[in-house]
Amino acid sequence: MNDQNNAQPTSAAYVTFSTTPEGPSIALGVPAEQSGLLMRSVSAATGVAGSALGPYLMARALHLVKSDAPWQLQVALLVLAALLPLLYILLGRRS
Repeated sequence: MNDQNNAQPTSAAYVTFSTTPEGPSIALGVPAEQSGLLMRSVSAATGVAGSALGPYLMARALHLVKSDAPWQLQVALLVLAALLPLLYILLGRRS
């Protein structure tokens, strides 16, 4: 049998959340043999979060700068904000 199937969690893996006046921060750590899995997970989570938050942040930015752009351009920017992080995930899985 494969040793990875029988692997038990160790104290070497950790997640630390902290909040400072400058803003929140997060630190992740795993054993060296699991670092590839951590990087793939962080990459996927970043892409999903970007696709979820991207259109909202783009809409806020367009509202804040009081853009006089046509509505078609604004919709195109919102779609781009949603799709680019997903493309990042899809293209990242190829490598």
